[in-house]
Amino acid sequence: MEKLEKVELVREKTGVSYQDARDALEACDYDVLDAIIWLEGKGMADTATATYETTSNTTQTTSFEMREAQEEYQRTSKKTKIGEAWGGFCREAKRILRASLEMTFVAEHNNDRVIALPLLLLIIGLFAWGVSLWLLIVGLFFGLRYHIEGISSVTIDVNDAMDKAADAAESIKNDFTNRDE
Repeated sequence: MEKLEKVELVREKTGVSYQDARDALEACDYDVLDAIIWLEGKGMADTATATYETTSNTTQTTSFEMREAQEEYQRTSKKTKIGEAWGGFCREAKRILRASLEMTFVAEHNNDRVIALPLLLLIIGLFAWGVSLWLLIVGLFFGLRYHIEGISSVTIDVNDAMDKAADAAESIKNDFTNRDE
């Protein structure tokens, strides 16, 4: 059974609008019975007409208007591979953006917090103003330590890497100061 036929069946059995029927089917992975139960649970279904048969009625004919509506629905609901890829890219970008706003980049000197800003601002600074990367590196030689605070478990690995970079900068600084003596 195609999606539009399922929408029509749910709408017919429950007395809801096409939009509500489609929303219910989408929420229930296009299972007609689950969609009807879902609508009943929300109090949207006309329970006097909400029935479902497990056998199909193959003698049922579809009206001309219904066939036109089905064809229009199928034509407009088809997504191209590019459209699906773009949708996936947008969802992933939204997820990354949200995560970068929830995480904080922190710079500390002798365990005193010098600066704390959303990770997104650091990323924008690195792309928009290339000098900021060099400032971060120079900051390591002046005793700054960086870490990321946030909800992600990935930050542990990133923080370990930043600690190793700070230790390496401290080691290089000590090598240069010991040579001068």
